[in-house]
Amino acid sequence: MTVVVTRRAFLFSSVLAGCASATGRREVPANRGPLRLAVGTIVAGEGPPPLPAANFIDERRSRDLVRALRERLAQRLLAAGGAATLEIAFEQAALTERLIEGRVGGVGGLVAREPTHAFEGALAVGLRVVDAAGREAARVRVAVQRSRSLPAGSSVAAREDAARALAGDLLEQFDRALESAVREQLAPWLV
Repeated sequence: MTVVVTRRAFLFSSVLAGCASATGRREVPANRGPLRLAVGTIVAGEGPPPLPAANFIDERRSRDLVRALRERLAQRLLAAGGAATLEIAFEQAALTERLIEGRVGGVGGLVAREPTHAFEGALAVGLRVVDAAGREAARVRVAVQRSRSLPAGSSVAAREDAARALAGDLLEQFDRALESAVREQLAPWLV
């Protein structure tokens, strides 16, 4: 049996395979177990607003980041029972590639041998505890940012690897910030 795989299908499947390990679908680290909250339900809102002036690659990477973030939050935040509700609002999730200000891309960038492009990643999530009467009892916002420069002349595969690595680092940083924020500001609801 012969299977023909087009270049586009190969790149797409490679990206998906890489996303499975580097964008947060890993198990929760052993030293950071789930955060059990005294709430009856956890309601996750819609994804963040679309990126302004983004190309389709930035949109795809950002959608993958949102998907990984949802999975990470589902692993980390657990409802232990109670009358309150935890609402999750996705405020920002972006992974974009930009030309570094003041740098020259293309052949000029290769000659200069300096990084010409950079990935910029940002995650922001709002958590709100609402009591049984519908009043807000607590609110916390968790936001992180990271960036990583790319060497001039980076191949498509190298760019995808760098994007996956940055997404993984961003999710790990978010995970640490989430634990800290929940333990400090939502301590009365921790079980």
